Amino acid sequence: MNTIRQLIKKAIPTVIPQRLFLVHGTPGQQSTDLQDKQKRPNVNVSFTFDDGPHPEYTPRLLDTLNQYHQRGTFFVIGEKAQQHPELIERIIDEGHEIGNHTFSHSEPSETSTRHFLDEIKQTDQLLTQITGRAPDLARPPKGKLTVGKILGLWLQRHTVVLWDTDPRDYLMQDIKAITDWCQQYCPQEGNICLMHDNHPYADEAVKQLSERQDVHIQSHIVSHWLAHKSYQSIINQQVVT
Repeated sequence: MNTIRQLIKKAIPTVIPQRLFLVHGTPGQQSTDLQDKQKRPNVNVSFTFDDGPHPEYTPRLLDTLNQYHQRGTFFVIGEKAQQHPELIERIIDEGHEIGNHTFSHSEPSETSTRHFLDEIKQTDQLLTQITGRAPDLARPPKGKLTVGKILGLWLQRHTVVLWDTDPRDYLMQDIKAITDWCQQYCPQEGNICLMHDNHPYADEAVKQLSERQDVHIQSHIVSHWLAHKSYQSIINQQVVT
């Protein structure tokens, strides 16, 4: 079943516009500079962070992102955003991006389509109260979706964002584990990297990836990869017809 799921995940982006479903950024929508000042090849990616905000780890991560001039997209859980609205404000103020990760992060297999979409709407309303606008991006818990949930997200005017790179930082028990992954990671243009700011090593990953001597990894917000085309015209073409 996991193999089938992975095949479907790879196939969907080839038939659905990125503005509706994004797993990997399209090369060519980035800076034309091929090298940085140290003659390292430039690779443009997106660091994304799920399951926050966390009162200790998220501020530490934001400090590191700013130190290395990186930008990230934070897929936040509504109930945690409600507890820490000041961190949501800081994320936006420092040039990063917010996405919707449902209100409670309930187990996907136990969550009906209606309940899932109600949580998305509830989180949209909360984030609008905090930031002044609803997020355009949404990521389901564990990346798991049904057809009904996908269509519901589109009708609520969200881009579904998954990922193509997963260090599984939520399983790591020490810095050595994240160091090993950062050294072995071969960045590709457009990678969307999944990390978690409710775990302690996301900031260390950003630090080590930013300090790589063989390649200059530059992280952009996810919206960097999206074409400027209205939701309504895409929905009319892809969903209604």
